[in-house]
Amino acid sequence: MSMNADDIEKIVKELLLAKNVFSREELDKKYKLFRTGNRMFYETILNGEFDPVIFEQMMKAKRKLELGQDQFSVDKEFGQFMADRYVTPALKKANKNK
Repeated sequence: MSMNADDIEKIVKELLLAKNVFSREELDKKYKLFRTGNRMFYETILNGEFDPVIFEQMMKAKRKLELGQDQFSVDKEFGQFMADRYVTPALKKANKNK
């Protein structure tokens, strides 16, 4: 079963709070369905690697898809966000160090 953006955001917020209170075993049991269908989010949260800015952009993209925007446009926009965040600064830094 696929979850919508609102459902994912709700569980992610719960997990961000719960990860400091409950054991991994307890979380794995409580959030089994979410963990199975959304392993990347689940693992990054519990491993302390969760990036709320990227997550927000991912949920914006998911909402656009839910509202019927075409996959190509959504992917292109998200790809541009990621390039602006990671690739462009790395290229500027590399050019500056030449």
